[in-house]
Amino acid sequence: MGSPLSPGDKNLAVSPTLLNAAMLRWLDELSGQGVFITDTDLVVRGWNRWLERFTALTSANVIGRPLLQLFPDLAMRGLAAHYRAALSGEVSVLSHRLHGHLLRMPQSRKDGSSEFMPQSARIAPLIDDGQVVGTITVIDDVTERVTSELELRRQIADAERARLQAEEASRVKEEFLATLSHEIRTPLNAVIGWIKILRGRPVDAATLTRALEVIDRNATAQAVLIEDMLDMARIVSGKLRLDIGTVDPVAATLAAVDVVAPAAAAKGISLRTSISPGLPSIRGDAGRMQQIIWNVLANAVKFTPTGGVVHVRAEQQDASIVITVEDTGEGMAADFLPYIFDRFRQATSSVSRPQGGLGLGLALVRQLVEMQGGQVSASSPGLGLGSVFRIAFPAAISLPPMVEDDPGDVPPLADLIGIRVLVVDDDADARDLTATALAACGADVYVVASSDQALARLLDGTHPAPHLLIADLGMPGRNGFELIELVRKLDGDVARIPAVAVSGYARDQDRERARDAGFNQHLSKPITPAALVEAVLRAIGIESEKGDFRRD
Repeated sequence: MGSPLSPGDKNLAVSPTLLNAAMLRWLDELSGQGVFITDTDLVVRGWNRWLERFTALTSANVIGRPLLQLFPDLAMRGLAAHYRAALSGEVSVLSHRLHGHLLRMPQSRKDGSSEFMPQSARIAPLIDDGQVVGTITVIDDVTERVTSELELRRQIADAERARLQAEEASRVKEEFLATLSHEIRTPLNAVIGWIKILRGRPVDAATLTRALEVIDRNATAQAVLIEDMLDMARIVSGKLRLDIGTVDPVAATLAAVDVVAPAAAAKGISLRTSISPGLPSIRGDAGRMQQIIWNVLANAVKFTPTGGVVHVRAEQQDASIVITVEDTGEGMAADFLPYIFDRFRQATSSVSRPQGGLGLGLALVRQLVEMQGGQVSASSPGLGLGSVFRIAFPAAISLPPMVEDDPGDVPPLADLIGIRVLVVDDDADARDLTATALAACGADVYVVASSDQALARLLDGTHPAPHLLIADLGMPGRNGFELIELVRKLDGDVARIPAVAVSGYARDQDRERARDAGFNQHLSKPITPAALVEAVLRAIGIESEKGDFRRD
């Protein structure tokens, strides 16, 4: 029994005419490609729905019109030659990579812009009974392919950049380790060598003095090197603490100049200062501020040859205090300037470099300046033409009326007698210091190590409620900010308990955040007992004026 679709079944036989008509209808209506045909005069005789959709030209507007009149750019771009070749019986394939597109079909992009649809095309002759009767063009949209190729090229470029960065990081690491070995071994060699000499034989007084000077100088150099590395490690790990307070920029600048002056004198360098009188103070860590200026000055002296000049200026420019260090030293090439404050970066890293160092000093300068709200920049006209370093800090402005390390008058012991204080701090030494200082003034102190323990104590009805809460801000788990916010949401008098924040976080925004969270006072670590007691009295006094505090 034959198949139901057997060609021998005359009832199912389809004429070639019907097949051709079905094929033409499919090409016109359903094809996922653009298809159009022309006669031998290149007049359009067929234009399918795909082309109508993407060119916005209907078949009624196209059929019967010359192709090169519809799309004159085909001739301008040299593509008309492919149609002449097709009329001669040749087949042409146009690729996106070489031609971009055949017909201009605008295509919207995700970024809102528009570009022509990338296309590949095949232009072939239409042949009937061995004679060319026209041309047929099939167009493919290759947008996805082009997008994939671009993404692949982008990924390859990213991978190449990552490889180069990894190689550069590896090179910098190797250079750093080599430099570190040199910078440690060189002073260590002098120290060990002189110690061996002193222990090996008797020496006269002059030799002993010289030996001790060499040992002291090289040991100090090693100590500075190690401290710089530790400072950078603390900064990277976020563990560097600043003791923020009021800093006299004149005193900090002159102190740094005093430290560098002997080295400058030893090299025959003229160290000049220009300090504007009456400069306002700045907010920062006094020790770190001096370290910043000293590092920049030491760098200037290091790279300035004998007989050169290093000029230090401190002045006010608008609302900023600006410290400028200008030298007549080696200067910097333009291509190195963008990296001057990078860690372990040096203009010359070869073994023949004239100057030592790890390349950490200026990196520390930038980090410390920015941590204190300032800006630092460097400029140089070029090699051999000196350098200019500019450090700017905002001049201090009046701060919110919160206690900030101002001990005031030391109150008598009787002032805190009968005052119950709850102290919250995760650091045992800090808790002990606070409790001891308050107990010495007669306060009744209860200490806990976490915010949860403090909340439990405040809600414990079996013990008298404290008159005051002192809490550290930076604690693991629930921090001091979260603690006071929860306390202010409690019911009854406990929600109105006066509170003092004690923390190593001492920026203006930290004080503002403490106030917004619900604290009455803010103290920055380290604190003196007198400052602590004064803050306690002020916090209690604020609540007393509101009628919320009652001493039992």
